[in-house]
Amino acid sequence: MDLSNAPPTSKPQGVESEELVYAAAVLILSEDLYPRKLEIIREYIQNGSDALDEFMSIADYIEDRSEPLIKISIQGRSLLIYDNGIGMGEEEIAKLKRIAYSEKKVGEEAGYKGIGRLAGIAVADKLKVSSTSYGDPRLYYFEFRAKDMREDISEKKKVGFQEPASKVINRHTEMGWTDIDPEAHYTLVELRDIRQSYDELLDPAQLKDYIGDIGPVDFAPEPEFSHGTLISQELAQNVPDYSPKNMYLSGPGFERQRIYKPYNDGMCVAKPYFIDIPNPQNPSELLAFCWYAAKGKQMLNKVRPVGRIFSVDGGPKDKHRLAGLAYKLFGFTIGDRTLPQRTLWTTTVQRAQWFTGEIHIIDKSITPTTDRSNFVENESRVRFYEAAPAISRKLNKLAQQISDDRKTHDDAEKIGKKFDSYKERLLTGRIETGELKTIREDINESLEILRRRSTKCKDGDIARYQKEISDLGRSVQEELKNPKLLKAAGSVADVADELKMPSKARKVFQIIMDTLAAHYKEDKEEYYRVVAKIYSALRKRY
Repeated sequence: MDLSNAPPTSKPQGVESEELVYAAAVLILSEDLYPRKLEIIREYIQNGSDALDEFMSIADYIEDRSEPLIKISIQGRSLLIYDNGIGMGEEEIAKLKRIAYSEKKVGEEAGYKGIGRLAGIAVADKLKVSSTSYGDPRLYYFEFRAKDMREDISEKKKVGFQEPASKVINRHTEMGWTDIDPEAHYTLVELRDIRQSYDELLDPAQLKDYIGDIGPVDFAPEPEFSHGTLISQELAQNVPDYSPKNMYLSGPGFERQRIYKPYNDGMCVAKPYFIDIPNPQNPSELLAFCWYAAKGKQMLNKVRPVGRIFSVDGGPKDKHRLAGLAYKLFGFTIGDRTLPQRTLWTTTVQRAQWFTGEIHIIDKSITPTTDRSNFVENESRVRFYEAAPAISRKLNKLAQQISDDRKTHDDAEKIGKKFDSYKERLLTGRIETGELKTIREDINESLEILRRRSTKCKDGDIARYQKEISDLGRSVQEELKNPKLLKAAGSVADVADELKMPSKARKVFQIIMDTLAAHYKEDKEEYYRVVAKIYSALRKRY
């Protein structure tokens, strides 16, 4: 039956509208949406970041010179998140009761779905939000008694009673206000009495690593991270909304710490590089901007790309935590570091892990899914995923070159040590004539290895180093022609005396050696090589 043209139905007088959302949905939304509970902190940091951006747009007008910041504080089994952003008034505080309600605009702010504000009820017994905005003489607060609500819902479910969500929320929440200095502006979120099963929310090391990796924070300054200033400058010039926030972590037993991105010089990060991702339909417009760096090691007094999975100190699970690129939107990580691998790489996927870095999304019509594990499927995402594989193509090509350069260096270093050893032995008279042919063959083979490597090496310093080693090898070859530098193998009589051979054995030994000398009359080097082997075998086994 087609109802498209039917007249609207009327609601009988005295009949309330049907309740469509029940109390259990609140728990499902809060608990199931965050399998990893550290992500709850992300929600409040995201709200704080948006609040800072909004306040900074008016700070100059009201001559506010205070440092814009977000502070995370561990206090017993409670966690506090503070920001001195725009703050909220009475009307906005009242709206915290509303689930999935948000007035934030898609593409202009990091958060916009209206779910994360109550994320804390999944892990804490009580959630309290206090806030005031500049010019308002009141500090408003909203308190959600999450433990009481969970127990209330559980008891009613046991007897089969389903209660509307709005009634349960109203019963277990409270709002109020107190007087405050009208020049104050901040929001304080308190997750009180966090449950025992969520101790990671109270672990300073985990919080610092997590926030540094997923949050909109800056790079550590020199000398902690030498490349930080360059990367920040490039991001500021190319990503319109790049706005790293000052975030601090404090707690019992340690002083307040500034949170930075998780990079430092101890990780041996090679020089960073950058890639523009233009819009194929309008090349003057950027869809994204990428920075990347390879794992490095000291080569020729400089950190150079090494061509291996990007690894850092830590256990087996944490060792490769920074391997691969990460998508960033408004400074926040979308998905994990496997998402770019799955969406941009089709071949040699493992080489994606040779690099670390970030892909900052500039096209804000590309929006995250609710759980922020990916981007919402739309035309903008399709366009981006069609253009962004330029990153994987470039990095795959670069990975091959890094491998070629590193192998050239490593082979030259290894062969150079061998050439040095030959030269030192030659100059101290410790190369016997019997070794001559073997050593010359070894030097020739080594020079051929270096020649083949040189055809693929593009690093100028490494190429010059390879040439120096090759020149060293050729000079040793020339010096081997000088008989005065060689040690004689010793006569038959000397070896016979050394081994105390009886007369019959001496005669047999002499006959064999005379026969060999006659046989190798035209190839003295081969004769000395065989003689050396015979002398060595006799000394070991006679």
